[in-house]
Amino acid sequence: MRGTILTITSRRTFLAVVLALMLAPRLAVTEARAGALEALVPAARRVGKARFKVIFFKIYDAELFAPDGRFDRAGPYALRLTYLINAKKDRIVSQTVKEMKRQTSASNTQVESWIPLMERHFISMDKGTNADFIHTADGRLVLAAEGEVISEITDREFITALMDVWLGPKVRDKTFQRALMGLEQ
Repeated sequence: MRGTILTITSRRTFLAVVLALMLAPRLAVTEARAGALEALVPAARRVGKARFKVIFFKIYDAELFAPDGRFDRAGPYALRLTYLINAKKDRIVSQTVKEMKRQTSASNTQVESWIPLMERHFISMDKGTNADFIHTADGRLVLAAEGEVISEITDREFITALMDVWLGPKVRDKTFQRALMGLEQ
């Protein structure tokens, strides 16, 4: 009888260990997803938030995060877009190109040369999902979707032109930008 109890206990322990080992990678991935922004932007706090609309159509909610809620364009920060529509990758790329050209922060030729980079690094976004554009302290741009790192970009001219879409001097909607930067409620 005693041998039977040890066998049952041993089987339970064995199953518990196997289950723990199977779940461990998933738990680690979940922690990594939850911590991508926090790991790359120390003491991240929201600076501001805004909703981007075209006419009456809500496109995404944007939030800007920075250490202790104090934004510095040269330091680490993150822009989170939570999509309110289904957004296909080709549409995201074409709208980004259009906006970069409108802002003239780079030549049309330079913007056109970045299209393959965007096609390689951008993804389609479903309604209700979020994308993080995390600007690191060393100037890289880490892209994450739903907290999972999907890509990293090191081309500093591209990074500046891309982030100018929301944070630059020639943004389309100054009220949106001021709210995003925590300057308006």
